[in-house]
Amino acid sequence: MTQACASVVGAVRLSVALDIDPGIDDALAVALALHSPEIRLELVTTVAGNGPLDMTTRNALRVLHHLGADDIPVVAGAAKPLRKPFHGATGYHGHDALGGIDLPDSPCAAHPGAAVDALHQFAAAQPGERVLVATGPLTNVAQAFQRYPELPAMLKEVVIMGGAFGLTRYGTGNETPVAEFNIWQDPDAAEVVFASGASISIVGLDVTNDPTTALTGGDLARLRGGTTPTARMAADITAFALETHPDCALHDPLALAVVLDRTLFDFAHGRLEVHTAADSEMGRTTVRADSPTSRPAAAVAAAVDGARFKQMFLSRILED
Repeated sequence: MTQACASVVGAVRLSVALDIDPGIDDALAVALALHSPEIRLELVTTVAGNGPLDMTTRNALRVLHHLGADDIPVVAGAAKPLRKPFHGATGYHGHDALGGIDLPDSPCAAHPGAAVDALHQFAAAQPGERVLVATGPLTNVAQAFQRYPELPAMLKEVVIMGGAFGLTRYGTGNETPVAEFNIWQDPDAAEVVFASGASISIVGLDVTNDPTTALTGGDLARLRGGTTPTARMAADITAFALETHPDCALHDPLALAVVLDRTLFDFAHGRLEVHTAADSEMGRTTVRADSPTSRPAAAVAAAVDGARFKQMFLSRILED
């Protein structure tokens, strides 16, 4: 039988919610959040993306339990995109979307209720002071903004992992030649979020595919030398990725890094657009600096200090 779990968490500076679809790099983002003194992880909401909703929710609970964070509530969200069919990504993330690594099930259950309501309650607790980091398809965020039109203005910032903007040589698609997976999975949700008026920073493949940010075989050796549950999980995830890829990309931890140390990035600014029609251009993202609009400009990551980011990531993951 599962049970809701709770304990006291010490006060830290900035309250953050993660909207995720674990996913191997989502799991690494959770680990980084739990080892970052700048923030307090208050809420995890799950969405169908890298795997079906029941899988991503189970994975979120497994990761938090393994890392000793059963106190953080997990609330399940959308099981499919707003209008398009669902497509998973287990071909990259493994049959369980978590690389098949050895993590036991959590004794805790997802909290009752809907992710959209949990996100509203999270923001309403401190209007203008809390940050939402979304590293999966934007379905939950879009539905929350539709149900609660006041919510975008209640959030200090929405940080998104998604898109490919052509700002660097890495800024091309990973699902199609023009589209990044999260945005491609639910472009209609992305359009809702982009048009919402929220303060948005977005980290796309332009920087997350920069090889200076990724984990290599040498980094795996460092992680294998760690003795904590965090280091062991990170090592197993990295080893899984390296079985079929030259490195282990840290897409989702890079989005979280915007909250931890914004000076790691250079940003372009402009209006975000996404192609929503179900054709070969579906999911293409563009940032336009020269188009007059009432939509506020977003900050789009255009460069990253990969070495400094990776040092921050590894030092925190390996800390005792």
